[in-house]
This record gives sequence, structure tokens and C-alpha cells, in this order.
Amino acid sequence: MRPRRVSSRADLAEFIDLDPRLARARGEEDHYVPLFAADIRDWFAGRGWFDEPVELWLFDTDQGEAAARVMCHRSAALAAELDSAHASAPPLFFGAAEAVDAEALKELIAFLVERAEQVGASRIFGPVSPLPNVTGGLLTDGVDRPGFFDTAWNPAFFWPAFAEAGFDAWGPAHTWEVPVGSIPADRATTVTAAEWHRLGLRRRHVSRIGLRRFADRLLPTLNAAFSSLPYYTDISPAQLRSQMQGLSALMDPDLIIDIAGAHDPDDAPPRCFALVIPDPVPILRRHGGHLGVRTVLDLLRHRRTLRDAVLIIQGTDPRHQGTGLLSLAIRELNSALVANGYRRLRVTFIAEDNPASAAVFARSGGSEMHRLVFVDRKLPPSSPEEHH
Repeated sequence: MRPRRVSSRADLAEFIDLDPRLARARGEEDHYVPLFAADIRDWFAGRGWFDEPVELWLFDTDQGEAAARVMCHRSAALAAELDSAHASAPPLFFGAAEAVDAEALKELIAFLVERAEQVGASRIFGPVSPLPNVTGGLLTDGVDRPGFFDTAWNPAFFWPAFAEAGFDAWGPAHTWEVPVGSIPADRATTVTAAEWHRLGLRRRHVSRIGLRRFADRLLPTLNAAFSSLPYYTDISPAQLRSQMQGLSALMDPDLIIDIAGAHDPDDAPPRCFALVIPDPVPILRRHGGHLGVRTVLDLLRHRRTLRDAVLIIQGTDPRHQGTGLLSLAIRELNSALVANGYRRLRVTFIAEDNPASAAVFARSGGSEMHRLVFVDRKLPPSSPEEHH
């Protein structure tokens, strides 16, 4: 196959549409998770949140048809988190990888190695996206289960191809699924007013019009709760607002948990929070990741029929960890899932070295759904052949 760097609007459209085209060709329309087309356009146009340039590549067959794609990018912030800041050259990160079959993927991987050598990179790491925070990962197990919002999904041949090419697994994690009908009654009982009073706490309800205020007060707790994770880079207020833009039309206010002290100011950061939304992926698949007017109307029209929920992120202020706040938040969440008729809760990845978070969902009747890893390959020192 011949690599072709995306350099025009036509190339960009081909890059965006390759994902749903390959999913249809393999009969995976109900499994894959499309990236937002608007995000890919921003990466191409240099409007992303990071200063480092993003390269989009297509790989053509001898017949001139694209059969694979990948994105290459750099991030000083993520390199520092991965302890690569001291290296002679930062890592080459990659993401948005798609391939028609195992042979095409092997050629894509060979290209990544060649590209890393050209720019003098110290290692290759991915799949990660240049979003305000790291998203990505590669499924090693559970590929028969469909992906869901804010997670990754890939065919079964991906992990063996990277392993064969000398990539190590890094940061193993699992997604989780909780059938709402299996939640024990004591885990789905609303916290009473007397309990809140006795504990000196309160739950602040988040409305659609109050979502931006919630985002603003959420940020300090979010960054503090995740600062110790090896893949986490701090999020700015503008970045968080951008990532939460559009959620107000989709959100179910009962599924957003914001716990504060009884006497904390209204704008005080939460002591514990959970951000959960109805899973929009079935509709996003239908539109190939394009979030245009028709997609938004489709989401609004079917908002009340979305019966699966996704826990995007949860966290507790480190000063209040170990005090039972998370159990209260999950009780409130489970109660709302039952009351509002949801079928199941799916949870974005929980690292294998974070058993306390996993135990919360196990106690609610949940089980592991997918196993994910990032892939990592160290490279011998070399001089960059070119800089773009």
C-alpha cells in the first residue's frame, strides 16, 4: 500500500468516511465507535488544543482505494506524564487507526515505525487522540461486545498485529457493564434527607441550563482526582467547556451527581461527582460521526428512547477520599437508573491497578466488558531525517 498524507478537503472527507465504510464492509456497524468528524477536521486545520502538528495519513491499494488510515501527533504534556520528557526526542503518538484487514494493519504499523525513525522519536505510543485529555486504547479481549460512547473498539486482529510487531501492552484496563435489573436493592436506594443531614452533605442538582456552571465548578476536583494517573494531563476551563458542549441537549439531569458539603458555597467544587449520560452511539453510528443538524435532531427526537447509560467520568476530591462519598454517589446514580427505566450502565475504562473503583461496580452487580491496553514500543536513538 502507498501512504498518502491528507492534504485537501477531499482527502479529509475520505479519511473521515473510511471508518464507517470499513465497519459496513465487515458487518460491524453495531460495534464500532465513530470519532466525531468535527474533531478530525479540527486536527487537520490545526485548531486542536495542542500546539503540536497533527498528521493524517491514508493508505491506498494498488487500485487506488484507501484501505487504512492513521493519525500521528506529538504532545509534550503527555510525554511528560509518560516520563519521556527527558528523552532525546518525544514519542510519536498515534490514533484514529483503521485497517481493512490484518495485512493492511501490518503495513500501517511498518509505516509508524518508519515515520518515528524519520522524526527521531524515542518511542511509539497509542492509540491516543489529541483531545483535551487522553482518550483511546486498543481492545485485546471482548471485541465481540459492542463499543459505547467515549470508548474505543477495534476488530480482533488489531492486538495480535501490534504484539507481533514488538509493541508491549501498557496500562491494562477494563470497561464495565452493570445490568440495571441486577443492582441489589441496598445499592439503589436514594440517600434520604436525614442521611444527608447526618453526614453534613448535600446533593446539588444539575439542570440543562446549569450544565456550564457545573463544568466550571467541577474542574478543580476533576484535575485533583486524576492528577496521579500516568496518562492524565490537566484540563483547562476552556477545554472542559468545549468537551461538554452539546451535552445539555442529551443529558438526563438525574444521572449527573454533584455532592458538596452542607455549608459549602454554591460555586464550591464538588467533593464527589459522577458524569453519566444516555449513550448516543447508536445514533452517532447512523450518521458516521457527523454531528450536523440532522444528527442533533435525531438525538433530540430519540433522547427518551436511549436506554443505555454511560458513566464518562467520576471522581472524589483527594481530601475526601475514603469517606464513603463514592458509595453515596453510586447509590444516587443507581436509584436514578432504576427510576428512569434504563437497561444497563456502561463504564469507561478502569485501570487494573485501580481495584477500588472496579469494586464499586462489582458490588452493584456489574462485570468486566472489554479489556483495553495502550501499545508501546521503545526505539533506538536516531537522528531525525526530516521535520514537518
